[in-house]
Amino acid sequence: MTLGEQLKKLRAEKSLSQPELAELAGIEQSYLSKLENDKSLPSNEVFRKLLSAFSLTAEQLIEPLEKSYIKKNLLVIADIEQLYQQASVKQLKQQRNLLYIASSLIVFAVTLFYLGYSKQVFNENLYEYRSYGVVLAGEPSDIFQNWHALINIKDRNEKDEIMRQQKVVMAQRSDILVKLIPENKGYYFEMPVEGGSRLFQRSKHDMPLQQPRAINAWLQVLGVLLMISGIMGFVLERRLFKLPR
Repeated sequence: MTLGEQLKKLRAEKSLSQPELAELAGIEQSYLSKLENDKSLPSNEVFRKLLSAFSLTAEQLIEPLEKSYIKKNLLVIADIEQLYQQASVKQLKQQRNLLYIASSLIVFAVTLFYLGYSKQVFNENLYEYRSYGVVLAGEPSDIFQNWHALINIKDRNEKDEIMRQQKVVMAQRSDILVKLIPENKGYYFEMPVEGGSRLFQRSKHDMPLQQPRAINAWLQVLGVLLMISGIMGFVLERRLFKLPR
Protein backbone atom coordinates (compact mmCIF):
# COMPACT_ATOMS: atom_id res chain seq x y z
CA MET A 1 0.00 0.00 0.00
CA THR A 2 1.22 3.51 -0.87
CA LEU A 3 0.69 6.71 1.07
CA GLY A 4 -1.87 7.87 -1.50
CA GLU A 5 -3.83 4.64 -1.18
CA GLN A 6 -3.75 4.95 2.60
CA LEU A 7 -5.08 8.52 2.44
CA LYS A 8 -7.88 7.46 0.09
CA LYS A 9 -8.75 4.52 2.35
CA LEU A 10 -8.85 6.66 5.47
CA ARG A 11 -11.03 9.25 3.72
CA ALA A 12 -13.46 6.53 2.67
CA GLU A 13 -13.60 5.15 6.22
CA LYS A 14 -14.63 8.61 7.49
CA SER A 15 -17.14 8.99 4.61
CA LEU A 16 -15.52 12.20 3.46
CA SER A 17 -15.39 13.53 -0.07
CA GLN A 18 -12.19 15.03 -1.46
CA PRO A 19 -13.51 18.60 -1.08
CA GLU A 20 -14.56 17.87 2.52
CA LEU A 21 -11.19 16.41 3.50
CA ALA A 22 -9.34 19.21 1.69
CA GLU A 23 -11.32 21.82 3.58
CA LEU A 24 -10.82 19.97 6.86
CA ALA A 25 -7.06 19.80 6.29
CA GLY A 26 -6.84 23.35 4.94
CA ILE A 27 -5.35 22.37 1.56
CA GLU A 28 -6.44 22.58 -2.08
CA GLN A 29 -8.61 19.77 -3.45
CA SER A 30 -6.36 19.47 -6.49
CA TYR A 31 -3.35 19.03 -4.20
CA LEU A 32 -5.20 16.35 -2.22
CA SER A 33 -6.05 14.58 -5.49
CA LYS A 34 -2.37 14.50 -6.41
CA LEU A 35 -1.52 13.10 -2.98
CA GLU A 36 -4.14 10.34 -3.24
CA ASN A 37 -2.93 9.39 -6.71
CA ASP A 38 0.73 9.34 -5.58
CA LYS A 39 1.62 12.12 -7.99
CA SER A 40 3.04 14.19 -5.17
CA LEU A 41 4.27 13.85 -1.61
CA PRO A 42 3.07 16.13 1.18
CA SER A 43 5.39 18.54 2.92
CA ASN A 44 5.89 17.97 6.61
CA GLU A 45 3.40 20.78 7.35
CA VAL A 46 0.72 19.28 5.09
CA PHE A 47 1.40 15.84 6.51
CA ARG A 48 0.64 17.19 9.99
CA LYS A 49 -2.55 18.81 8.73
CA LEU A 50 -3.69 15.46 7.31
CA LEU A 51 -2.92 13.76 10.63
CA SER A 52 -5.03 16.36 12.43
CA ALA A 53 -7.88 15.90 9.95
CA PHE A 54 -7.89 12.14 10.48
CA SER A 55 -7.21 12.46 14.25
CA LEU A 56 -4.30 10.03 13.89
CA THR A 57 -0.66 9.91 14.90
CA ALA A 58 2.05 9.56 12.28
CA GLU A 59 2.72 6.02 13.46
CA GLN A 60 -0.96 5.04 13.07
CA LEU A 61 -1.16 6.53 9.59
CA ILE A 62 1.91 4.80 8.15
CA GLU A 63 1.49 1.51 10.06
CA PRO A 64 -0.07 -0.38 7.08
CA LEU A 65 2.73 0.75 4.74
CA GLU A 66 5.63 -1.56 3.97
CA LYS A 67 8.96 -0.58 5.44
CA SER A 68 10.71 -0.83 2.10
CA TYR A 69 8.23 1.68 0.62
CA ILE A 70 8.62 4.06 3.57
CA LYS A 71 12.40 3.90 3.37
CA LYS A 72 12.43 4.49 -0.37
CA ASN A 73 9.78 7.19 -0.70
CA LEU A 74 8.67 8.86 2.53
CA LEU A 75 11.82 9.74 4.46
CA VAL A 76 11.74 13.19 2.83
CA ILE A 77 8.91 13.97 5.26
CA ALA A 78 10.65 15.05 8.48
CA ASP A 79 8.15 13.52 10.93
CA ILE A 80 8.24 10.18 9.11
CA GLU A 81 12.05 10.24 8.99
CA GLN A 82 12.18 10.86 12.75
CA LEU A 83 9.63 8.12 13.36
CA TYR A 84 11.58 5.71 11.13
CA GLN A 85 14.83 6.44 12.98
CA GLN A 86 13.14 5.86 16.34
CA ALA A 87 11.68 2.60 15.07
CA SER A 88 15.11 1.53 13.76
CA VAL A 89 16.74 2.23 17.15
CA LYS A 90 13.96 0.33 18.91
CA GLN A 91 14.28 -2.59 16.50
CA LEU A 92 18.06 -2.67 16.96
CA LYS A 93 17.59 -2.77 20.73
CA GLN A 94 15.05 -5.60 20.44
CA GLN A 95 17.37 -7.48 18.11
CA ARG A 96 20.30 -7.07 20.50
CA ASN A 97 18.21 -8.18 23.49
CA LEU A 98 17.03 -11.27 21.60
CA LEU A 99 20.61 -12.16 20.72
CA TYR A 100 21.70 -11.69 24.35
CA ILE A 101 18.89 -13.93 25.57
CA ALA A 102 19.63 -16.61 22.96
CA SER A 103 23.36 -16.53 23.77
CA SER A 104 22.67 -16.71 27.51
CA LEU A 105 20.37 -19.68 27.00
CA ILE A 106 23.06 -21.54 25.08
CA VAL A 107 25.73 -20.80 27.71
CA PHE A 108 23.36 -21.87 30.49
CA ALA A 109 22.40 -24.97 28.50
CA VAL A 110 26.04 -26.04 28.03
CA THR A 111 26.69 -25.46 31.75
CA LEU A 112 23.70 -27.54 32.85
CA PHE A 113 24.50 -30.34 30.41
CA TYR A 114 28.13 -30.44 31.57
CA LEU A 115 27.10 -30.51 35.24
CA GLY A 116 24.71 -33.38 34.57
CA TYR A 117 27.16 -35.28 32.38
CA SER A 118 30.21 -34.82 34.63
CA LYS A 119 28.21 -35.46 37.84
CA GLN A 120 30.46 -33.00 39.66
CA VAL A 121 27.68 -31.33 41.64
CA PHE A 122 25.49 -34.36 42.26
CA ASN A 123 28.11 -37.06 42.71
CA GLU A 124 27.13 -40.62 41.81
CA ASN A 125 30.23 -42.23 43.34
CA LEU A 126 29.72 -44.07 46.62
CA TYR A 127 32.59 -45.20 48.81
CA GLU A 128 32.01 -48.18 51.09
CA TYR A 129 33.35 -47.96 54.64
CA ARG A 130 33.01 -50.72 57.23
CA SER A 131 33.16 -50.55 61.03
CA TYR A 132 33.39 -53.72 63.15
CA GLY A 133 32.16 -52.31 66.43
CA VAL A 134 32.36 -49.60 69.08
CA VAL A 135 35.86 -48.81 70.33
CA LEU A 136 35.80 -48.09 74.05
CA ALA A 137 37.68 -45.25 75.73
CA GLY A 138 41.35 -46.06 76.18
CA GLU A 139 41.36 -48.78 73.50
CA PRO A 140 43.32 -48.45 70.27
CA SER A 141 41.09 -47.54 67.33
CA ASP A 142 41.99 -50.78 65.49
CA ILE A 143 41.09 -53.02 68.45
CA PHE A 144 38.78 -55.23 66.38
CA GLN A 145 41.48 -55.96 63.80
CA ASN A 146 44.52 -56.22 66.09
CA TRP A 147 43.20 -57.21 69.52
CA HIS A 148 45.45 -60.30 69.57
CA ALA A 149 48.54 -58.06 69.40
CA LEU A 150 47.66 -56.68 72.82
CA ILE A 151 48.06 -60.09 74.51
CA ASN A 152 51.71 -60.22 75.51
CA ILE A 153 52.09 -63.40 77.58
CA LYS A 154 55.06 -65.70 77.26
CA ASP A 155 53.47 -68.87 78.63
CA ARG A 156 52.00 -70.56 75.55
CA ASN A 157 49.18 -72.42 77.30
CA GLU A 158 48.09 -69.39 79.27
CA LYS A 159 48.30 -67.25 76.14
CA ASP A 160 46.16 -69.68 74.13
CA GLU A 161 43.49 -69.71 76.83
CA ILE A 162 43.37 -65.93 77.06
CA MET A 163 43.28 -65.73 73.26
CA ARG A 164 40.24 -68.03 73.17
CA GLN A 165 38.49 -66.00 75.86
CA GLN A 166 39.28 -62.68 74.20
CA LYS A 167 38.14 -64.01 70.85
CA VAL A 168 34.73 -64.77 72.33
CA VAL A 169 34.57 -61.32 73.92
CA MET A 170 35.45 -59.57 70.67
CA ALA A 171 32.95 -61.69 68.76
CA GLN A 172 30.25 -60.64 71.22
CA ARG A 173 31.25 -56.99 70.88
CA SER A 174 31.28 -57.22 67.10
CA ASP A 175 28.65 -54.97 65.51
CA ILE A 176 29.39 -54.52 61.83
CA LEU A 177 28.15 -51.28 60.30
CA VAL A 178 28.56 -50.42 56.62
CA LYS A 179 28.32 -46.85 55.32
CA LEU A 180 28.06 -45.78 51.69
CA ILE A 181 29.10 -42.15 51.38
CA PRO A 182 29.72 -39.91 48.33
CA GLU A 183 32.98 -38.56 49.75
CA ASN A 184 36.34 -40.29 49.69
CA LYS A 185 37.59 -39.96 53.28
CA GLY A 186 40.79 -41.86 52.67
CA TYR A 187 41.64 -45.33 53.98
CA TYR A 188 39.85 -44.84 57.29
CA PHE A 189 38.14 -42.27 59.51
CA GLU A 190 36.79 -42.21 63.06
CA MET A 191 33.34 -41.17 64.18
CA PRO A 192 32.35 -40.56 67.81
CA VAL A 193 29.32 -42.57 68.96
CA GLU A 194 27.60 -43.25 72.26
CA GLY A 195 29.97 -45.17 74.53
CA GLY A 196 33.10 -44.59 72.48
CA SER A 197 33.90 -44.27 68.77
CA ARG A 198 33.84 -46.24 65.55
CA LEU A 199 36.70 -46.76 63.17
CA PHE A 200 35.47 -46.97 59.58
CA GLN A 201 37.82 -48.60 57.11
CA ARG A 202 37.41 -48.32 53.39
CA SER A 203 36.42 -51.55 51.68
CA LYS A 204 38.91 -52.97 49.22
CA HIS A 205 37.24 -51.91 45.96
CA ASP A 206 39.36 -50.76 43.05
CA MET A 207 36.63 -48.38 41.92
CA PRO A 208 33.88 -46.60 43.89
CA LEU A 209 30.35 -47.92 43.59
CA GLN A 210 27.98 -46.11 41.24
CA GLN A 211 24.50 -44.96 42.22
CA PRO A 212 22.71 -43.22 39.31
CA ARG A 213 20.87 -40.03 40.32
CA ALA A 214 17.87 -38.86 38.33
CA ILE A 215 18.80 -35.19 38.75
CA ASN A 216 21.90 -35.62 36.58
CA ALA A 217 19.77 -37.00 33.75
CA TRP A 218 17.30 -34.15 34.17
CA LEU A 219 20.11 -31.60 34.04
CA GLN A 220 21.22 -33.04 30.71
CA VAL A 221 17.65 -33.04 29.35
CA LEU A 222 17.13 -29.44 30.50
CA GLY A 223 20.45 -28.48 28.94
CA VAL A 224 19.37 -29.91 25.58
CA LEU A 225 16.01 -28.12 25.75
CA LEU A 226 17.64 -24.79 26.58
CA MET A 227 20.18 -25.32 23.80
CA ILE A 228 17.34 -25.82 21.30
CA SER A 229 15.61 -22.70 22.67
CA GLY A 230 18.81 -20.68 22.24
CA ILE A 231 19.28 -21.87 18.65
CA MET A 232 15.63 -21.09 17.91
CA GLY A 233 16.27 -17.60 19.29
CA PHE A 234 18.97 -17.05 16.65
CA VAL A 235 16.67 -18.42 13.94
CA LEU A 236 13.87 -16.13 15.12
CA GLU A 237 16.21 -13.16 15.13
CA ARG A 238 17.08 -13.77 11.48
CA ARG A 239 13.43 -14.15 10.50
CA LEU A 240 12.27 -11.05 12.40
CA PHE A 241 15.11 -8.66 11.68
CA LYS A 242 17.12 -9.88 8.69
CA LEU A 243 14.53 -10.87 6.13
CA PRO A 244 13.08 -8.00 4.09
CA ARG A 245 9.58 -6.91 5.06
